[in-house]
Amino acid sequence: MIGRFVSTLMAALALTFALSAHAQVISDQSAAARAADALRDVSAPKKTVVFGSQLFERPPVSTRMSSDPNYEMQRGDRIAVRAFGAYSADLIEVIDQNGVLFIPEVGPVELAGRRAGQLQRLVENAVRQTFTTNVRVYATIVSPGSVGVYVTGDVNNPGRHLGGASDDVLYYLQAAGGINLDRGSFRDVRVLRNNQVLARVDLYAFLLEGTLPRVEFQNGDVIVVAGRGPLVESSGDVIAPFAFELSMSGFEGARLASLSRPLPQVTHVALTGTRGGKPYAEYLALEAFGMTKLRDGDRAEFRSDLFGDTIAVAVQSTSDLAPALHILPRNAQLSDLLRQITVDPEIADMASVHINRRSVAAAQKLALNDALDRLQRSVSVSAGFSAEAAQVQRAQADAISRFVETARQAVPTGTVTVMEKGVMNDLTLEDGDVVVIPNKTDVVLVVGEIISPGAFVRTERMTITDYIDRAGGFQQQAHKSQFVVRKRSGAAIRVRGRYIPEAGDQILVLPRTGNRTFLLATEITEIIFQLALSTATVARL
Repeated sequence: MIGRFVSTLMAALALTFALSAHAQVISDQSAAARAADALRDVSAPKKTVVFGSQLFERPPVSTRMSSDPNYEMQRGDRIAVRAFGAYSADLIEVIDQNGVLFIPEVGPVELAGRRAGQLQRLVENAVRQTFTTNVRVYATIVSPGSVGVYVTGDVNNPGRHLGGASDDVLYYLQAAGGINLDRGSFRDVRVLRNNQVLARVDLYAFLLEGTLPRVEFQNGDVIVVAGRGPLVESSGDVIAPFAFELSMSGFEGARLASLSRPLPQVTHVALTGTRGGKPYAEYLALEAFGMTKLRDGDRAEFRSDLFGDTIAVAVQSTSDLAPALHILPRNAQLSDLLRQITVDPEIADMASVHINRRSVAAAQKLALNDALDRLQRSVSVSAGFSAEAAQVQRAQADAISRFVETARQAVPTGTVTVMEKGVMNDLTLEDGDVVVIPNKTDVVLVVGEIISPGAFVRTERMTITDYIDRAGGFQQQAHKSQFVVRKRSGAAIRVRGRYIPEAGDQILVLPRTGNRTFLLATEITEIIFQLALSTATVARL
């Protein structure tokens, strides 16, 4: 039974890994080929307006307009009251912190929040409640009151700014020159009083819903604008092409779409940015983009592309910071694409061009998972003939299960080798292909079960073992007679015995899988070799 399983397993692996993988796993780059022809926009992006910056394009306007009959009186306003007749008064008083004006012999008059046009009637009615006859009253606002509020953090003109107690946060931010668009946050503005947070302001709530916390300011209050959070840019076929600040918890593409409001004909989004320190670009259907987690620095271009007769292909060079994205007619061949590309022959290694193909990678991954499932089932039915043997086999089975779990994480790149003895096998491109053009190199890489992995200048007539000696020699569990050599062209070969590496080769020294008593040791060794051939992964049991 084990023999039949091994034969089946090897046949499946031989089928799925016949197309060798390139040494560098570039799953992000493979996904990048989904993007539309956005190269010019990625390499030289236009400055996108920050959402909310319009708030500070005009000078601040205070609510303290005493000549306006609709002006709402507030704490600190100075009111002049003159009375003649049965009651005589000539005074100037301030609306206190309780919002009332105190008139001697008359009492308090509630004025805060009432309109300036009502002042005369309110004061007159209060006086005549006490002095009912022969009293003439005149009341007016002498000067609106002021409070000093400190505005600091990432604003253009931090400092102390005068305003009214009822002036809103926006007034004081405008007085401070507005939020600094390169550094300041629109989503984290705090109002402090006595070093305690009095209010938190998210200006997006005001911009999108019209809500703004009401704060009655006092002298010495502080407004602090925090540093800007993660920013994502929206452009293309949208109504609101702005750079939007993410909330502290971030958000998905659906939220960006709701903010930027794509046009009805939009079908796809070209998303570019950085993931894991590497350039990232992906071309997504609008629905798939809605579920994508966005990150700081992402740029989303909404597009109306249905891809009826075209395909999206990326060209990746070792020296490029980001994939070059191209739209080609369906059924275009590799030679059609290469004719559109300008390369430096002194740098580019055109003899090592190869393709990473998404469909091949998916088939490899599916077959690998199936083979690993069969390996696990084979382990589960292997039983020892004694209690001691059964205990050993259980321990080995646990180790194999951990190995299988690790192997499932390997990501085949689906590399298609197109160069053979310097001649290119022209083939039809597929949507999502990544055409890799490596740079020329004079080094040989040595990795895996060795003392000191590294890169070494290629020397004529040096064999694999010579390079391994340069790398400090084998580790204890290294396999010393068989190796995997990965070529710059994407090809990978299994080497036994003497072999002279070429410039750009990568030597993978793999581990041995125990002794002959180890359960399914030979089969596991074969899987280790196949993983190295397809993903440049050195798997260890």
